[in-house]
Amino acid sequence: MISKLKWLVLPIAVAAIGAAAAPWTLSGDALRRELADQVMQTAGLRASAEGKATFAVLPRPRIKLENVIISDENGALVINTDVLKGNLRILPLLAGRMELASVQLISPEIAYDHHDAPISRQGAIARASDALPATPEAAGADEARLGTISIVDGSARVKTRGAAESLVIDDINLTLDWPRLSAPASINGTLSWQGETAEIAAWLGKPAAVLRGEDSSATLKIESPSLQASANGSVAASPRMQFEGRVNAASHSMRALLASFGMRTPLPGPLANVTLSGVARASLRSLALSGLRMNVDGNSFEGALAVQATNSRPTISGTLASELLVLAPMISDLPSLTGSEGQWNREPLSLSALDFADLDLRFSSTRTRIGRAVFDDAGCSIMLSNGRLDITVGQARAYGGQIKGRLSLTPGLRGTDLRANGVFSRIDSGAVMKEALRSIRLTGESSGQFSLEGSGDSVSDIVRSLVGAAQMSFRNGDILGLDLEQALRRLEKRPLSIITEVRSGRTGFDSASVSARLTDGIVDVQEATVSGLGVQLAVTGTASLVDRSLQLRAMARQTGPNATGRENGPQLMLDIKGPWDDPSLVFDKESLIRRSEAAAPLLRALESIPPVSATAKPEP
Repeated sequence: MISKLKWLVLPIAVAAIGAAAAPWTLSGDALRRELADQVMQTAGLRASAEGKATFAVLPRPRIKLENVIISDENGALVINTDVLKGNLRILPLLAGRMELASVQLISPEIAYDHHDAPISRQGAIARASDALPATPEAAGADEARLGTISIVDGSARVKTRGAAESLVIDDINLTLDWPRLSAPASINGTLSWQGETAEIAAWLGKPAAVLRGEDSSATLKIESPSLQASANGSVAASPRMQFEGRVNAASHSMRALLASFGMRTPLPGPLANVTLSGVARASLRSLALSGLRMNVDGNSFEGALAVQATNSRPTISGTLASELLVLAPMISDLPSLTGSEGQWNREPLSLSALDFADLDLRFSSTRTRIGRAVFDDAGCSIMLSNGRLDITVGQARAYGGQIKGRLSLTPGLRGTDLRANGVFSRIDSGAVMKEALRSIRLTGESSGQFSLEGSGDSVSDIVRSLVGAAQMSFRNGDILGLDLEQALRRLEKRPLSIITEVRSGRTGFDSASVSARLTDGIVDVQEATVSGLGVQLAVTGTASLVDRSLQLRAMARQTGPNATGRENGPQLMLDIKGPWDDPSLVFDKESLIRRSEAAAPLLRALESIPPVSATAKPEP
């Protein structure tokens, strides 16, 4: 008998299991109502399903709804998903309640538009947020069950208040695991941004405490081809949402990364191979980094940086120090001063890109290298405000001396307005000339100052408009490639030989001074004197910055033992002409011939011959 009952119960059990395993299409309206109620009770959002609704028991209780729309009352957040799958908790189901343990959204389209309508505050999350800390209301609210939400192949369009365009995120595959309000919450998964896939992992220790304005430990990690970042610290929501903790970040191209967010940067250089670490204090509109260690374009810095977002433009400020600062990569993409033919660059010069942000950056460097030039203990600042750029060198040791200077570039009615001034003292002139002209023509310790200004649409136009003044003095130096002392000594005996002999050797001096005015790119040498043992030299004339040429006249006089000019001593006139990197010396040959005992009679004989008329007829 028992055997017969066994064979009778077996097919009934199999049929029951099959029925449980098969999806149920009944009570679709009830499933939709249950879903709407739970979403509202938990998150305070409205949910509706326009498509098919099914329920299955095995292998575990689950629901499936198609064409689901989830939104808040203000319309700030709208989620459209093709399919919503949910796993149900068994014990509540046996008690006649549907309680979702996990939800999976298939191919959802998420739209968030802040504007002036924030997400409405309802449901368990809102109640936990409104409860006062350490109260029975808070403890009760924190016991609300949540669950796990997964997004599969989703996309999002996010637009925050004040943003010109929406941010578009594709290929979202993320899982939010938050079992109950009092438990830690985590997000893990991947998403695509500007065609680049990023892996994200975030963890929040006390999310309910954050909702009530308290602190909570938090971590974040981002891994992508263009950015690797991590943060470990605490999050607080009062008085505003902010993070404070240790951060580390690395990017092979910071400029490309910022461009992917629609941001341009006025900072020069490729901004490549950037790494940074420090303590960050960040909010939605500001970021401050202290104890910063940063590497960018092969340079290492320590210090602090701050970024403040405003309605007009962001403000970047900071103080950075470096042991060795190599400026070559940082200035590699700046406009060239000269064109392909060696003349001043005629390409249009625009400062419009500098209107992106305001800067207030202070730099100090033990050693700074620009090309072959080296500066020690340099301190400078870069300030950018409303498109005006100010670069100030407060101090620097270079070429054995000290330099200070300032350069200002401002958008103006006639293009770019330039102003510059500088002061230098005890500079090694020979070292400067070797760097600038690749050859040494003048040595000695120099000091001086200059100021100039100009405007134009290109470097060439600015040079042609320059006006200003300069004063310089020199001590204990030599003029190389010109032996005026020997030329003056030989002037009485062999005047014609000095034309070739004077071009070798050097002319030593004890002191020299130059005073010049600059007008429309032409330097007018108002006074230039050189004084030394055996020779005095006075120079007048012009130097053109426009075509970089010299047109100078020099008069050399022989001096006595006390370095004063001899009353009836020999004098020598010569012109210095041509390009300033390779000028020519032109002597007054007629005066030299008059001094020559051999050539002077011939010159006098030629002068005594009467001129021949071009119309005179020859005698027969």
